[in-house]
Amino acid sequence: MAVEMAIWRMTGAEPQRLGLSPLDSEQRLEDMLARDPSVIGGDLLLLGQQVRTAHGGYVDLLAIDAEGCVHVLELKRDRTPREVVAQALDYGSWAAGLSIDDLADIYAAGAGTTENAESFEQAFAEQFDCPLPDTVNEQQQFTIVASELDPTSERIVEFLAESYGVPINAVFFRHFKDEGSEYLARIWLLDPQEAEAKAARSPRSKTRPWNGRDFYVVLGKSGEDRWPLAQKYGLLNGGGGLFYWQSLKHLRPGHRVFAYVSGAGYVGIGRVVGEMTLVRDAVVTVDGQAVPFVNLPEASEGYWQWALTIDDMDLAERVVPVEWQHCIGDLDQAVWEKGLFASQHTACKLRDERTIATVEAAFGIDGAVS
Repeated sequence: MAVEMAIWRMTGAEPQRLGLSPLDSEQRLEDMLARDPSVIGGDLLLLGQQVRTAHGGYVDLLAIDAEGCVHVLELKRDRTPREVVAQALDYGSWAAGLSIDDLADIYAAGAGTTENAESFEQAFAEQFDCPLPDTVNEQQQFTIVASELDPTSERIVEFLAESYGVPINAVFFRHFKDEGSEYLARIWLLDPQEAEAKAARSPRSKTRPWNGRDFYVVLGKSGEDRWPLAQKYGLLNGGGGLFYWQSLKHLRPGHRVFAYVSGAGYVGIGRVVGEMTLVRDAVVTVDGQAVPFVNLPEASEGYWQWALTIDDMDLAERVVPVEWQHCIGDLDQAVWEKGLFASQHTACKLRDERTIATVEAAFGIDGAVS
């Protein structure tokens, strides 16, 4: 059961409790939430208002959070409390089947129809300062917005959430007036964090498609040896533990790589031309001659000592040969802007179309791999 909210105005004599007053219309609350969905709690990007479902109904507000969870927000309006619970579940079952393309279409038809409108992916990147996750709508959250619910409906919501892990909750807004000013107070029926932890959500296939070709590869940080060596001798490298090199084994000849340096941005696009190998066994071409990688003079003494004297194969350095299609040496010219994809993984499939297009354009590449 929700905890009641009360507000007092501090005066010189004694606190004066503000009386509850009805909000003049639920439409006003809906419009307020449409302008700023974070009033519900947490950062949300509005996808649409009064979104028509495949069954003929209309979702009051549909939104998405930074993790790709889709939120169905239903106001009680003139429906009975039990009706709005059933409606939230009905709309939630529809929302659970939405693909990434469906969400993009909903955004384009609703929130994205203003002049100079951004695409769904651009709006997501701007809102959350990160690209759209590879997997979206794997989880949903159904929220009933009301001034109050009857005790039976509260028990239904609690039962579904706590006993069966249904991601449903109710939030109540209390309206206060005081000397010409208005205030809204928010109260949750269930603690949102506890409800989320209990929600039993089945994974669904909502992963963005991969083009079967492009990978993201991180090559250390600005100021380290990794990118200068990779650029000059045509290689990708990683070591120091399974986490840092194991993903390199997924790279195969013909794959395209987008090289990224932490703290700088994207510095190159290239094509994988060989399989992963130990650095101690690797050979590169210098002035037309095959030269063991271990004989290269550029790396620091500490790097070579660390890379070549380790007996533990899990820690040993690995390299993958690559031919650069375009690369830059001056990290000040690295390609980076808010919302482009970045990850701590040494290599992973690059699914973010905006990142691919932005880096290609910056490097003057049309997307074809020679």
